[in-house]
Amino acid sequence: MLELNHIYKTFNINTINETKVFSDFNLSVDKGEFVSIVGSNGSGKTTLLNIISGSIPVESGEILLDGKTINKQKEFVRARRIGRVFQDPAKGTAYGMSIAENMALADNKGKTYGLSFGINKKRLEYYKDLLSTLNLGLENKMDTQVGALSGGQRQALTLLISTMTPIDLLLLDEHTAALDPKTSQDIMELTNKIVKEKNITTLMVTHNLRFAVEYGSRLLMFNKGSIVVDKLGQEKEDLRVDDLLSVFNEISIECGN
Repeated sequence: MLELNHIYKTFNINTINETKVFSDFNLSVDKGEFVSIVGSNGSGKTTLLNIISGSIPVESGEILLDGKTINKQKEFVRARRIGRVFQDPAKGTAYGMSIAENMALADNKGKTYGLSFGINKKRLEYYKDLLSTLNLGLENKMDTQVGALSGGQRQALTLLISTMTPIDLLLLDEHTAALDPKTSQDIMELTNKIVKEKNITTLMVTHNLRFAVEYGSRLLMFNKGSIVVDKLGQEKEDLRVDDLLSVFNEISIECGN
């Protein structure tokens, strides 16, 4: 479903700050897989998502989605098939627009805009029904500006609207990191529910080892641009947080931390 073949990525080439992130990196993800990705800072986790989404280019290598090369596609073109939720709850929604207006924008993603009204009143009940699945009471706040919502409410809304239209891939970039523990747990449960119900192929970068172990069907650990742990199926089911900590500590010692 998603393939990255022989990927090379270096930042600040030919400068004293040159940093090689990926060198002949390869990854294949099957349709419907929910992949948790962990690793230390600078290991390449977020860079991977940026490469897939098209926000940064690669020096060489091939990125395929459903067997078709997307290397030359602009980020906004890839966004028609790829949803993304960022760590910052302020991203992914329009701060000064209402919940209904944000949902209307998402509902019309990829469509041509004419001179008609931005919100189709016939769709409002549909938006309310979607919001009610969040169990946050947002269906009763359709006219509320998104900027007035809490971080957890905004992240839940972002997760919802990123999957409103059919997408092939969902990228979650530490989407619970900026939230308090209770809200983080709620967002993870919502994430798991949406991913399973819609059967969306998902890559989730997280620093929360418990979430990485408890959620998803596959787990990857990155170190210096390489995959050092790849657990799938029963191996993933049997994995424990202490197992990950053991490997993580070994890597840290090797790095001199």
